[in-house]
Parts: sequence; structure tokens; C-alpha cells
Amino acid sequence: MTMLDLHTHVVPARTPFLSRLSSADPRWARLEPAGETGDVLVAGRAFRTVRRVAWDLDVRRAAVETSGRTGQLLSAMPELLAPWAPPDQGLDYARAFNDWLASEIARHHGFFTGLGIVPLRDPDKAAAVLTEIAESGLLGVEVPSTPPIAPLHAPAWAGFLDEAERLGLLVFVHAVGGTAAADYPHPMAANGVVFPANIGMAVGGLISTGALATRPNLHILASHGGGSLMTELPRIDFLRNITPELRELMPESAAESARRIWFDPLLFDVGLVQHLARVVGTERLVFGTDYPFMPGDPIAFLDDPVLPTGFAAAVRATNPAMLLDMLTRPDLLAKGIGK
Repeated sequence: MTMLDLHTHVVPARTPFLSRLSSADPRWARLEPAGETGDVLVAGRAFRTVRRVAWDLDVRRAAVETSGRTGQLLSAMPELLAPWAPPDQGLDYARAFNDWLASEIARHHGFFTGLGIVPLRDPDKAAAVLTEIAESGLLGVEVPSTPPIAPLHAPAWAGFLDEAERLGLLVFVHAVGGTAAADYPHPMAANGVVFPANIGMAVGGLISTGALATRPNLHILASHGGGSLMTELPRIDFLRNITPELRELMPESAAESARRIWFDPLLFDVGLVQHLARVVGTERLVFGTDYPFMPGDPIAFLDDPVLPTGFAAAVRATNPAMLLDMLTRPDLLAKGIGK
């Protein structure tokens, strides 16, 4: 059975450029490999120990194929997005990461596809990098749910979203803790609360400001099932119905806009996934596991008999294949842009 995993993460190997960068400023995340595992250091402190599959794509492919998966969309570990980085350094870093990822993916002849990163403290520079991402063969870009400068729905990011739509690139909005996570005594305590809230606010803001409705060809993938988004939609629509100014911002209902978004099913509960599918349609759910960071199988519930026949096959194979097909657009190929 085909299984295309669209929510997976990588950590770049120690290229000369990345090593020089992290030596000059310890805030850059860097990998310290030691045999079959490696420590990821963030701000000079050990953040996470990862297996070799996180950086060695040859080892990763063998492990992924053994698990029955037939392809993966690779994106940076969120801590690599470096929202603190000055624009020029962020630009150099993004280009180095994107070059590394594109070259590694090319060696595997279609088994892997990937998403680039951009300098987050300068939305104009970020928009300019999107053309480079498309030309490299990467299929889109990963951004955090709480970018610096302004939220994704703010005018500062309008040009970035316009360019992503023009190029036919996927924008993967990934939940991060942001500043709110610092108030918790342990990172996992924040993870369980702040991540769902932040991804819900990020995609909810794109809906309630009309940013999605006015960009009908913009491809958005929301991590972790959109987090709190499903609880926001009825409230947004209630307020839209009683607020003329909000109706001017939103030419369509919140539920209609939500059906423009793609979601992974990482909600950890079959009932929540059922509700998500009822609201946005089963066809908007795509297989995503957070590989290789989630232990066990976080979405084993896809095989729960309470789900309708064909649900798991659609999420694991049909839907992600449809999204990937949309991202490899013939009109862009004719112009020499994109994969």
C-alpha cells in the first residue's frame, strides 16, 4: 500500500558553512553526531538527541522503506527556522540549508521531496527566496506558527503569500512554542498546550482576515490538525454574521476558508480527526507523522474501525498524492520554475 508521509523533519549534516555559522554564534542549532545518534544543540545547550535517520538520508530511506512508507516530504526541524536571526545571516543560512536539502533529495530520485526555509525577520527577503526554492526543485516552504515581526495574516507577509501562490508553492505552517513556551517548567508541558493554540491562531488568522479567501490558489498545510482551529470556526462565523466589517474582510465563511487548507491528522484522538474530516472533508487530510521525533505510531488510530471504509487509504495515499501532484505544476515546468 502506498504511504506518503508529508509531515517529517530533518536536521542538516555538518556542512562547512553551517559549522562556521554555529561556531560564530551558539544560538544557531547545530548537530553533534556520535555514531548512530547525535545531539542537536540550540543556544549551546543539548535540545534533543536524534537518530541517524534525522540527518543521513541513505539510512533514513532504508528505514522508511522497511516501515512500508513509499515517500516522504522533508522539512526542517522547527528549531532550525531561527526566527531570531538577523535578516542577512538568516538569508545565508536559509540558502545553505535549502541547497543541502535539494542536493540530498536529488540523490534519491523522487523518493523524497522537500520544503525550504526563509529568513523570517525580513518578509521581503523571504518572498525573494521563494523563487530560489522553486527553481531548486523544492515544493514549498516551512514557516513557524508565530513568525517574528508580525503574524502571517498581517500586511507585512502579504507579498510573501502572494509570491507563494504565484509560484504554486506549499506553505507548511508548523506549530512552535514561541515566547509563551518560556513560562512553562518543561518543554513538553508547553508543547501540549502552546503548540495547538499557536497553530490554531496562525491559520485562524489567515481565515478571519480574509487572507485565504482572497488567495484561492494558495496551498497551506497546517501541522497537528490545525490545533485549536476547529473550536474557532463556529465563533468566527457567528461574529461574521453579526459584524458587517468582518463580512467585508471575509467574502466567505470561516468553514469555507478552512476547506482550502490541508491538514495532517496529528490530533492524537480519533474523535477529533472525525470532526476535522466532517468540517473540511476527508480529502483535505494528508498523512503526517512528525517522523522521526514522535515515538511509536502517533496516528495508529487511522485504522480504528469507527472510521469509514477507505478513510485510512485516502489519508495515507490518495490525498497526499493529490497534493504532491498539484505542487508539480506543468505550467511552472514550462517556465523552468519548480521541480
